[in-house]
Amino acid sequence: MLEIIETLLVLQDRDRTIVQGRAEIDGLEIERVSVNERSASAEAAQASAEQAGKELEVKKNALEVDAAGEQTKIITYSKQQLETKDNTQYRAFVKQIEDCKKNISNFETDELMVLEEMDAQTETLKQTRADLDAANHDKATALSEIDERETNLQKQIGETEILRAETAAQIDEDTLARYDRLLKKGRANIVVDVEHGACGGCHMKLPTSDVANLKSSQEVNYCPNCSCIIYYTRDMNLESAGA
Repeated sequence: MLEIIETLLVLQDRDRTIVQGRAEIDGLEIERVSVNERSASAEAAQASAEQAGKELEVKKNALEVDAAGEQTKIITYSKQQLETKDNTQYRAFVKQIEDCKKNISNFETDELMVLEEMDAQTETLKQTRADLDAANHDKATALSEIDERETNLQKQIGETEILRAETAAQIDEDTLARYDRLLKKGRANIVVDVEHGACGGCHMKLPTSDVANLKSSQEVNYCPNCSCIIYYTRDMNLESAGA
């Protein structure tokens, strides 16, 4: 194998490490969003539970006020009932007092239902608080781990970039320029072997003459189909044997 091919393979390996590291860092940001979303969701659930509890409290108080209002009416009607000498008015006051008592009974029934809802809401609030505490605890731990992983990846990338520059300096400008153009296109495989007469990058069959010349070539060779840098492997002998 040509020395420059060996150098290009080292370069490619270091570029893969860098690309993979950057991809992992991008993935860490997605993890951060997910962790924060869980915490935000738990916080929203608790706020919703607290608001529901407040609304039930307001509803209960309103029913108590309404019941007290009806009781005040009863006192007023009872006093007026004692003072009137008109039978028709007397019976009207009796009817009004009965209506007030029915209203009070309905308000008390509604209040009991609200109290039951408040008990259930209290349990819901306890659960949402527990969920929020757990989410915030997990959030702090998860974000700390993510930050540590990111720091390690950035360190690894930085160290690999230095090694990458040292390796790239050993390659001639023309070859390096062609390699870098393919790298910028997002190619995962740039320096590839030839297996059974096919390019290891695009897997297209190579011209017989190219395959025959590749073994003894002292220059960098490129796939005519995908422009990958190709080099000789023992599998090429199988292609020759079958020819």
